[in-house]
Amino acid sequence: MLRKIIVDPLARSWERCANFPNSFTFDDVSQLDQDISTTLANVREWRNSFVRLNRVPLDILSIVPTYLSSQGDRVRASFVCRHWRRTFLQHAPLWSELFLSKGETYVKTLLERAKGSTLDIVTGSNDAVDIITLLPPHNQQFRYLNFVFSHWRDIQIFSEINAGPLPLLRTIIINAVNEFNLDGPDVMTPPSLPLFSNAVNLREFSLNSERSPFLGHFVFPNLTTFELSTAPGGEGFRASELLNFLEASPTLRTVQIAIIADIILSGIPQERVVVLPNVETFSLVVDDGRPGYKIAAHISCPSVRHTLLRHETVAGMGIIQDIFPTSVSWGAIVRQYTRVPAEEVALEIKYSQDPIIACSLIFRSPDATVISLDFKVSASDEDDPEVPFEDVFSQASRTIRDHPLLPNIKRLRIEYRFLMSPSLLTRIANEVGRLFQSVGPLDELTIYGCDLRSYLTPFLNLPERNNMEQPVVFPPIKKLAISHPFMQYYEEECMAAIVELAKSQHARGVPFEHVTVCVGKLPTAMREGLRPWVAAVDCYEELCMEDFE
Repeated sequence: MLRKIIVDPLARSWERCANFPNSFTFDDVSQLDQDISTTLANVREWRNSFVRLNRVPLDILSIVPTYLSSQGDRVRASFVCRHWRRTFLQHAPLWSELFLSKGETYVKTLLERAKGSTLDIVTGSNDAVDIITLLPPHNQQFRYLNFVFSHWRDIQIFSEINAGPLPLLRTIIINAVNEFNLDGPDVMTPPSLPLFSNAVNLREFSLNSERSPFLGHFVFPNLTTFELSTAPGGEGFRASELLNFLEASPTLRTVQIAIIADIILSGIPQERVVVLPNVETFSLVVDDGRPGYKIAAHISCPSVRHTLLRHETVAGMGIIQDIFPTSVSWGAIVRQYTRVPAEEVALEIKYSQDPIIACSLIFRSPDATVISLDFKVSASDEDDPEVPFEDVFSQASRTIRDHPLLPNIKRLRIEYRFLMSPSLLTRIANEVGRLFQSVGPLDELTIYGCDLRSYLTPFLNLPERNNMEQPVVFPPIKKLAISHPFMQYYEEECMAAIVELAKSQHARGVPFEHVTVCVGKLPTAMREGLRPWVAAVDCYEELCMEDFE
């Protein structure tokens, strides 16, 4: 083998030149030079094959480029040596990602290299029709389509040109933008019906549209994941379009929707409910569309594990209303998104620069099913008015009290960090009193970081105590946990009031079984003061590191 590759070509060349210089010609010398170059290249390639790195099995070497971050890196890796280049070029899946914006020659080359592999195609608004027309013979290889900042007209053209069967297409991602119009406002021309109708096995559909999402132009009966982000602006968002799309997608398992617009519910019968039997994750985020919770009430996800319903707004947009769903919508949501009644509620309110305020109300069931109701107020460009803490807390308290299966709640956690004025203290204490009056016996109550004076009003001398509707009365509680590692005000007074609370519960015949107190500075007599009235006491000091950042 070695003789055939190296020795024989040189011998033949030397024989032709044996009578040199009598029979010498330029062609003879050129042939000899070519044979020597070929021989040396073969020698170098054979020598290179003994390098340890090139003795890696081909099936392993061929997947090395899959760990490179870009296709450009893959191309550069193919120039390491002939062995690498030959191996990489013969491994068709490495060349299956096509960026149509790189031109016709590039697309033709990669289509040839990809052979019969599945194709991942990325396209945009400026891609020429001539390049798109190269794709129809490969329709049945499409696996992934990504339209980056595309006009609806371009998406429609792509769909029409590639109208053949799409049996392997699993993912479509569309980022649709307005069409720039020099003579007037930007427009979005509705496409013809339908788009990608032959993608019968599509599993994932992500649609981000600056204006109308044109959901009525898509039908994917086997869809499992749907993501929608849209901002129709002044034209509003028609909820019926969303409900129709979901109804035509019964196999969905994940649904994530974000809408920045007013919600138009007209034309939807009150009794209409779209059932999505397989959905496990459902997320609906509505910005300034106050009927957002009403959309959720028209959707039923009986197998859902995690539900997120978020209402976002901007400070200065007017009176804050519908922070959480009304009692009617809330009752429908509880029935349609839970299989087992909730047994745990967690309320958390945070103040910061942006968002100005964020409130999260989470309901957990024993089977790990979660319904999360979120509310967020972001800063505007103008001077932002203060977001009333009382409004947020009172509406969250009302939503807890409106839970249709409230007696099943066994654990309640309340967390916020907000130091209150005397007048606000009494108003929040009234709300706390209504909340505690509505819940039944609790296994556990956790109060974290709150201004404790609103909870201990019967045992404190508050300036506006006479304005209270009634004293705060704690329900029967097995375990009370009070954690306030950054409390700097009224420590001694509140700690003494906690002891009086435990004593009061004991006198009522509903003593705490376990009390845990965590504060930055624990009074020396705290543990001893609680022990006569509580079966188990756990008191310790813990500083909050956030106070030192």
